[in-house]
Amino acid sequence: MKNSIIHKIKYGLITTLVLTICIFLDQLSKILTDQKTIEFLGNFLRFESVHNIGAAYGIFAGKTIGLIIVTTLVLIGLIVFNWFYKKKSILYCFSMGLILGGAIGNLIDRIFLGYVRDFIRMSIFSFTFNVADACLCVGVALLVIHILFFDAKILSKKKDKTNGTN
Repeated sequence: MKNSIIHKIKYGLITTLVLTICIFLDQLSKILTDQKTIEFLGNFLRFESVHNIGAAYGIFAGKTIGLIIVTTLVLIGLIVFNWFYKKKSILYCFSMGLILGGAIGNLIDRIFLGYVRDFIRMSIFSFTFNVADACLCVGVALLVIHILFFDAKILSKKKDKTNGTN
């Protein structure tokens, strides 16, 4: 019992630290680049302030209240899932922190501004994004890696033990 509580606290602190850093960097970068255009590396990388009133690619434009509600429900679902998920690892906690931090970073914008501040534009992409979006994407990719490669190994080891093989 005591080990289980220590386990939850340890992994909870990792997730909280990652999500806090993600939110801080997201909000700071948005403040520093709002209403500005800064070019780096020629046309390859550009910081260009864009106010996105929708979701990815501008879908659901003008549906701010709906996006706030959906994001809040997803965040609650992820927090509940995270609380009950037993197979935590550093990778899992890092990915969950990035996902939660990214979602909260954009939610802050939607609640207080009515839009999300995007500013990173790369010539290889046809869209503008922000630090929160990058955190979300990297977090989801790491979570998929955790589930496919690490969670699957844990499940196969449990099956081997229940079948009597090692």
